Amino acid sequence: MATSARKKPVKRRRNPIQSRGQATVDAIVEAAAQILARKGPTAATTNAVAARAGVSIGTLYQYFADRDALLQEIGRRHVAEMQAVLAGALGGIDGLPLPEAVERLVAAIVASHRVAPRLHQALHQSLARDHLDTIDAFEVAVEAMVSRALAGRDELDLPAPELTATVLVRGLGGLIRTTLRREPERLDDPALARAMRAMILGTLGESRRDA
Repeated sequence: MATSARKKPVKRRRNPIQSRGQATVDAIVEAAAQILARKGPTAATTNAVAARAGVSIGTLYQYFADRDALLQEIGRRHVAEMQAVLAGALGGIDGLPLPEAVERLVAAIVASHRVAPRLHQALHQSLARDHLDTIDAFEVAVEAMVSRALAGRDELDLPAPELTATVLVRGLGGLIRTTLRREPERLDDPALARAMRAMILGTLGESRRDA
């Protein structure tokens, strides 16, 4: 069974207790996310972020100990948004026949990866190695969800639903991320969706035969 990623705490210098402080934090995080997505990791310096947010560099450091702490907070918010989109798209999937459930799963994963894809890629490039679990938390959560769904399907009787879920989620995720980076218009192609559904159903069929 897949387990949840261990999350490291964001290194904040102080918590924004007052609404004014929260608004400042939100402005800083949004400014950093915009720079990351539009110009890439090297452009997202703390000075550039402070200037875009309209705050002093001292104010930025009041809330974030360093650039890495700021990136972690961006990653945490980004993952939360992706998970919200996924959860909304998967409502009622458990009661559907397998082909329809797979179709819904493909659509849901595609929709979740449409949430700021350039920011997603920039976070992978810029987060320190020991903090990548912040952004990988999304994939870990999806693997766990798919593993539980597969294990609950009596008609499948898979010997290792957690491994099958890992293969499916990582395979689909890589395909979608590469397509978003190289040919984003192809995500609207029904043929690609059919190919992804066929990949899932084919993998499930092979897993059942190997049991």
